[in-house]
Amino acid sequence: MKSPNPADSRTVEAVSDDRDVQAREGIRQFNEAAMAASRNQDAAAKASLWTENTRFLPPGREMMTGRDAVQEFWQSGFDRGVYDLVLESVEITSLGDGIAYEIGRSVTRIRTADGSSIDVHGNSLCTFRRESDGVWRADVDIFNVA
Repeated sequence: MKSPNPADSRTVEAVSDDRDVQAREGIRQFNEAAMAASRNQDAAAKASLWTENTRFLPPGREMMTGRDAVQEFWQSGFDRGVYDLVLESVEITSLGDGIAYEIGRSVTRIRTADGSSIDVHGNSLCTFRRESDGVWRADVDIFNVA
């Protein structure tokens, strides 16, 4: 029986580290773009960050499927006063080449009719896919209000 080659182990570890770095960077870029789209109240730009056939599970709603549904959801939020979103990654784990998940926290800022602001805190679990264009997009996204 052949004994394991330590060099092979380092190669596997290097590939794993590279995947983790790629996932963290891709999800960081997703979060930055999602926050910018929220501040710009651009539902189309925001929805472009999800896969075409995404499954989207917002609090208190049935599962939505597809990028168009995501766009309608965010446009509805902007229409009701959402003006800012802060996303924070708590944990990002690569599950293999081009697949990762993120556990995160969020603060959604909503402007009320009297001009004051409400901060709504939440938690999330999202799986991401790196698509053929190299962009990491949300594929299955569930979040709540904490």
